Amino acid sequence: MKLLLQTLLIFSFTTLSLLSRADDFSDGVILYEQRNFPAAAAAFKKAADKGKPDAQFNLGLMYLKGEGVEQNYVEAKALFEKAAQQNNVRAQVNLGRMYAKAKGVAPNYGMAVYWFNKAAELGYADAQYSLGVLYVNGIGVSRDYDKARDLFLKAAQQNDASAQYQLGLMYFKGKGVAIDRVAALKWLILAGDYDDAVTYRTYAESQMSPKEIEDAKLQAVQAK
Repeated sequence: MKLLLQTLLIFSFTTLSLLSRADDFSDGVILYEQRNFPAAAAAFKKAADKGKPDAQFNLGLMYLKGEGVEQNYVEAKALFEKAAQQNNVRAQVNLGRMYAKAKGVAPNYGMAVYWFNKAAELGYADAQYSLGVLYVNGIGVSRDYDKARDLFLKAAQQNDASAQYQLGLMYFKGKGVAIDRVAALKWLILAGDYDDAVTYRTYAESQMSPKEIEDAKLQAVQAK
């Protein structure tokens, strides 16, 4: 089994924004879905140059991945910053991940915390989870299991499977909370097949009474 919350280095970058927009942005979305990446990048650039944050984010993601343009982390970061400053939460999270993973920038966990926190305050589950990971590991911030738990809970209540899994492990292992097998199993059930959730569920059930298992399953149903 994996150690608790050992997830920082496998952050994945968020997906392309497909919000509906007029003109160049919507053209870019259609072209991207058709996998005409060079043309999509050109359309997004036109919209990005007009200050559209979703277009800035999408073009930044294409530079990050090298889709339709030459991969360029510096350009990706610049575009994410423009969108992030307009409260685009996906751009804020991706900026945080660039700083955490040193993608085109020197590692700077303080900046990762800053951008994750910005998006977390706007209620974005992915940012709440990512910031929780930093708090539980004491990276860029002082280790604080209470804050980590609260952030994971906010994300888990938005059906974020990664946060549900981490909550399950916290209760299973008693990390920052009292060991609670019913709560642990509840969150591990809600996490579905995320990571090692199935393995932990099987082991947890082997240590629990039928009544505890029934209670956990009922709580999981009620939480959906």
